[in-house]
Amino acid sequence: MKIIKVEKSFELCAEAGWYGYNVYFDEKTGEAFIRALASLGELLYMDRLKAPFFRVQGPGFLIKGVQGNDHLRIGVEGNDTQLLQEVLEKLS
Repeated sequence: MKIIKVEKSFELCAEAGWYGYNVYFDEKTGEAFIRALASLGELLYMDRLKAPFFRVQGPGFLIKGVQGNDHLRIGVEGNDTQLLQEVLEKLS
């Protein structure tokens, strides 16, 4: 999967010290992609839901999304753009 766009989230969470980014891909997220995210941190994958949800928590970041969407959201603590770039590199 290839990242085609990254934009700051309109839903601000800066009050809590986190900054959100929406990441868009050229394909929809599938089970294999989601399971591969486990290498980044602690994966929660609720695949039995009608719209399977996933969340990956790592040191200073959180990734969440829904299987079948062409996007996901990344939250980084303290707007750490270096950490954001490292996570984005691992996603592509």
